[in-house]
Amino acid sequence: MTHRIGVLTLCLIVVAVTGRAAAQTAAQMSAQTSTSASAQALSQNGWYLRTNLGFAVAPGLTVHARDNDWGTRCDKLSNPGLAETTPEECASPPPPAEWTHEVGAGDGVQSVLALGYTWNSLRFEGEYLYRTTTYTRGEGEGQILDAVTQEKQQQELEIIDGGLEDLLAHSVFANVYYELKTNSPYTPYIGVGVGLSSTSLDYYGRFKRNDDPAAISTFLHPERKARLAGTTTIGRHKMNDLLTAYQAVVGVDYALSGNLGIGAKVRWSKFSEFDDEELWTQLRSHASSVGRGFDVMYGISTDELSMVGVSLNMMYSF
Repeated sequence: MTHRIGVLTLCLIVVAVTGRAAAQTAAQMSAQTSTSASAQALSQNGWYLRTNLGFAVAPGLTVHARDNDWGTRCDKLSNPGLAETTPEECASPPPPAEWTHEVGAGDGVQSVLALGYTWNSLRFEGEYLYRTTTYTRGEGEGQILDAVTQEKQQQELEIIDGGLEDLLAHSVFANVYYELKTNSPYTPYIGVGVGLSSTSLDYYGRFKRNDDPAAISTFLHPERKARLAGTTTIGRHKMNDLLTAYQAVVGVDYALSGNLGIGAKVRWSKFSEFDDEELWTQLRSHASSVGRGFDVMYGISTDELSMVGVSLNMMYSF
């Protein structure tokens, strides 16, 4: 709720600022200058600056996760001396553990700063886009995909949860717009763009074993059962990746004077698949880099990301 109030407040600020600018500009306009002339002047060839502020929504998604752990029985801290194992059991790495998390839709803020050049009915523009998204937690259940973890889930793992919290993206786009000329202060336009997006996702994941040693089936010896009972594996990191992106835009500008305009814009943006890896924050309640003598990593990936944004904008030609 606080996040949505913040988005609404920012949008109201933009409305207030643009409204005040409109009033001041209208007071300064000459009585001999028509609104159609103002619209034409705003569309003359030359450089311009543009800023946007608005909100964005993103659909729900599936997070695919994996790790390169050799398994509990081959962990030299959880199983000192590798007791209860055969020489062949820990001689080669097993297939990776795999699981998924279902994440609900999210929303957040988008803001833009752009520099462009108008040439007849075309606009060429370089755009910086800042975007945040907070995803909905607890929508949909995770699914274990590998047989080993599925067996543990049925026996000794009592908590398996995780998902995404926040997305933060810094994107740059090269855009081309086509303006639809009218005999009024209004100028509708359509556009497309391609770019890159430095994107981070706040991921969390947790696997907790039953506190009761009798529920632990990985080992037979009571001491090893007790050592393993209640341990947790936790991953909580800001994962990062550089994504390719493209977008489609539609909007309308309104000329306040010969060089100042305001407007509204809707954009649909698509981003490539996300993928990154990190050390487990803790692995079976010990450091991720011990137990086998190498770093145990986990990774997450997603299908293509997307978002729809609506924003108010102000444009200054010079």
